[in-house]
Amino acid sequence: MSREIRPDYNQLLLLPPSIDEWVPKEHPVRIVRDLVDALDLSELGLQAFAAGDVGRPHYAPDLLLKVWLFGWMERIRSSRALERACMRDLAFVWLTGNLHPDHNTLWRFFRDNKEALRKLFKLIVKFAVKADLVGFALHAIDGTKLAAASSMETAQHRKVLEERLKKLDSIVNASIAATEAAEKLEQGSYALPESLRDAKERKAKVAELLAELDEAETNHRHRKDPNARVMRSRQGRILGFNAQAVVDETSDLILAADVSGDETDYAQLVPMLQQVSDNTGANAEQSIADAGYWSGAQLAEAEKRHLPVLVSEQSESSAKGEFSKSNFTYDAERNAYICPRNEVLQHEGTWSPTTGREYRTFLYRCRNTECPVRSDCTQDKKGRSIKRSEHADALERNAEKLREPHLRELLRKRKSIIEHIFALAKTRDGFSRFTVRGLEGVRAQWALVCTAINVRKLLAFWAAGRLPLAIRA
Repeated sequence: MSREIRPDYNQLLLLPPSIDEWVPKEHPVRIVRDLVDALDLSELGLQAFAAGDVGRPHYAPDLLLKVWLFGWMERIRSSRALERACMRDLAFVWLTGNLHPDHNTLWRFFRDNKEALRKLFKLIVKFAVKADLVGFALHAIDGTKLAAASSMETAQHRKVLEERLKKLDSIVNASIAATEAAEKLEQGSYALPESLRDAKERKAKVAELLAELDEAETNHRHRKDPNARVMRSRQGRILGFNAQAVVDETSDLILAADVSGDETDYAQLVPMLQQVSDNTGANAEQSIADAGYWSGAQLAEAEKRHLPVLVSEQSESSAKGEFSKSNFTYDAERNAYICPRNEVLQHEGTWSPTTGREYRTFLYRCRNTECPVRSDCTQDKKGRSIKRSEHADALERNAEKLREPHLRELLRKRKSIIEHIFALAKTRDGFSRFTVRGLEGVRAQWALVCTAINVRKLLAFWAAGRLPLAIRA
């Protein structure tokens, strides 16, 4: 009979234990420690101990940074869960040298180092570039919508507030009418009824909330999370943020990451391309994006900054077959549009930039009231009209590039290059919503998500012998 293996709780160690033996040499926690130690952390401006922290444990900032980074790699994201991991998980015990930072210390570190965590993402991208892992042939840009920490139900919605205001108006009017009737009959008190006072107070509160929406120039807003916006996602309408990323085809590394409160991607093209340049020192020979980035202003700015990019063409929202806008030709010399029947649409007017729009728009209209196909072309009594932005030339140059077979082939690669990154974050990592409020906080969390994904990929490079890190024996 074999001998049962049982623990001997009275066994004394003859030699002191070595913490370094507690994790295997190939364990991912080792690359986290070596990677952070290899970085120049002076660029981050880390803060771990403030003047008001006298009496609290003074943990080294690089130690807390390693705990947060490895925690997000292991899908452990809250300060309390990290505290428990530092006491229970052998890899965390090894990483901290058997120290046990408490959740308050860990939370204060995140609170005070949001910008530093974003810089950490940039430092690791630079490290990958220096290690010659990043390719500059093709990059893909895309965005995804992530729910905010605040609830959709507790946000302010213009339509709901306006309906509530109407109901309160009817309550106030009914109360006033009842009071006036009572006064005429000399019945009841001349004092303002409690129901009327309450309705007026609530009406003033609703008016205040509507004024806040007007000031923010939006129809939806949460007081505790003012940068969050109602957005369309695959899960329906959510109160959330627009998370952006740029991915390199060669290494599969994320080279740029940011978050905005914009409901669409239109304004994100140039900022993301510029961030790639800032993080890596260069841009790809070609960057690609889907039709959500179809913006003349952004494409014109990209050309101005010499940022090569190819964007999928956005289909016309009101296509009319033979009479769709794409079948009308712009004549630059005459500053007019020519329709498929050679009718001329003359320039009629110009809209100057206004709030929310930073470019001029020109209007062209057909005045031929005798055209035999007028009813097929338009239902407008004034005649068929076409709008053209001042950046339409940039859109047309992009559309011209889309006719080249090799560029269309590059554009087809976009999905395979970048969309799996968002799937990794949302499904495997389980990161489907932010847990902090405010734009600065969500940007720090998204930077941690992308940094964790990148470090896992660096681990694969190290295993293949392509990463110059001296893992401690």
